[in-house]
Amino acid sequence: MTVPSAPIEEPGAFYQGLVAALRERRAELEPGERSFGADRPLTRAEVLEWVKFQAWYELQAVRFIGAWLAAGTDEDDALQGLTRQIGDEARHYRLFNRNLEGLGGTLQGWRPEPEWVAWVCEFYASGDDTLERVAAHNITGELGAFQAFESMMPRVPASTRRVIEKVMPDEKFHIALGRSIVRRHATTADAQARVRARVWRAFELEQAGRAAYERRVSALRDVA
Repeated sequence: MTVPSAPIEEPGAFYQGLVAALRERRAELEPGERSFGADRPLTRAEVLEWVKFQAWYELQAVRFIGAWLAAGTDEDDALQGLTRQIGDEARHYRLFNRNLEGLGGTLQGWRPEPEWVAWVCEFYASGDDTLERVAAHNITGELGAFQAFESMMPRVPASTRRVIEKVMPDEKFHIALGRSIVRRHATTADAQARVRARVWRAFELEQAGRAAYERRVSALRDVA
């Protein structure tokens, strides 16, 4: 990917600036764009749909991070961190899937929206190198996931809250891994431009994914 060059920033300041810009951009969004479920009380059908989505997402994370490693991850810090992250994502999938079954739901026959496939299965799986891949998912994606978990906590059943509480510490590690890799490896103007481009493209796809979720649960509410 060719991105116009920009002045080099100190890597730590560069990362903090990206995070601050993401936080500011999310704060400007309408409630329906900012959070799954638009901060409203959720029906049982909406809770089931969110848990299905989350179980599916965690399973896809196992797959695309595994694909990153298979494509080649030469950086020792990234190799060790991403190997741990695959285990975390697999455990999260198991936790959410068990929670789904306990709520009386199943992923059998469930299909993701096209926007979710483009965002999670295609974009997160792409990237020319480790820096680009991690920038998209462990910055934008994991920060967005953490924000979504905080928003959902008061609005889901106790059993789902317990799952989120088990998952959130791992998400902090994934965010820290992204921060560490950017600080260590985004040290040139080209690298920082590529990170910036991936972060904001991931944000655009995340917002399209959340809009698709609203579309799906609106249809569920109409049926109800």
